[in-house]
Order: sequence, then C-alpha cells, then structure tokens
Amino acid sequence: MRIRTLQVRDGIMNKRFAGPVAVAVLSLTLGACTAGEADADGLEISFKARDEATPRDVGLPAYPGAREYREPGDSSAGAAVGLSTPLFGFMVVATDMESSDDPQKVAAFYKRALAKYGPVLDCSDADRSKRSNADHDGDLECESDERGDHEAVYKVGTKNKQRIVAVKSHDGGTRFSLVYLHVREDK
Repeated sequence: MRIRTLQVRDGIMNKRFAGPVAVAVLSLTLGACTAGEADADGLEISFKARDEATPRDVGLPAYPGAREYREPGDSSAGAAVGLSTPLFGFMVVATDMESSDDPQKVAAFYKRALAKYGPVLDCSDADRSKRSNADHDGDLECESDERGDHEAVYKVGTKNKQRIVAVKSHDGGTRFSLVYLHVREDK
C-alpha cells in the first residue's frame, strides 16, 4: 500500500469534530469494504485534514453579520476531512457559526440557500424519523436523533452528497452548524 498524500494544516483537528468524523470514517470504511477488491501493491490512498472551514467551503453563503463560533479552548470553528481510495472516498466539511439574530430568521435564510441544491428536507418536527425525500436518488432521510437540541434541521441532496444546516438558540441569539458530506462509492 502506498500513501500518496497526507496533509494536516494548523495542528490536530478540532476535538469537537474528531468524534463525528471518526464515526463517519469508520461507517464509510466498513460500508465500502465490500465495494470491490484491489491489488494492495497498487492501492493509492489520499487523506486530507484541515482544521478550518467556512460556509463557502460547505457550498453555502455566510449569514450576514455572522461570526465563527468556537467552544472555549478550541482553536477553530470548523474542519474539513477527506479520504480517497480506488474503492471509495469521502469528504466532510463542517463549521459552527453564531449570530445575534433570532433562530427563525437564520433558519429561513439557510432554508432558502439550500433550495438551490433541490428540495429541502425539514428534519425539525417531532415526526422527523418518518420523513424522507423520495425526490432524490439515494433517498435522503431524517434520522430519529438528528435534531438533538436544535430548533431547525434542514437537509438537501442525496444520501451520498448532502448539505445539512442545524440551528438553535444561543445566548440571546443563534448558533448554527453547516455541514457538507460527499461519499463516493465505486462499484
């Protein structure tokens, strides 16, 4: 096995994103292991990690007047991680932001912004575990635990290529997360 690219900028990836990214890597790796076989001598793997991300990196506009949100002790408000092999690949980009505007205003802004990618799936309501967007290949669905303490959660795209926005009240304003997930499965 030959490692072609290893890139880490600005130190170790933000601890806040390490857990979710590790779960995504493990899930994608286990799911893709059955995608095919390759000769180990010619296998090329590319891994990239960056301890920063912006709304633009997610493919969404920055909310007017918003600023990065960092947990105390964190050096960054976002992260980008990607892995590419001949059998599969993935890219996860995530960033946390905050605004003094109310959550409904921020949620409405991002619901409109997501619409440029197709029909927006609203995972905000109590019956979210039964919601899906059959208009897409890959059948994008709301997960039962996805909302957490967020007041609004929106998704657009497909199971393998999606953008997610999660919005909640925070210190008299709004805190929101923007995520881009792209999974490539070669068959």
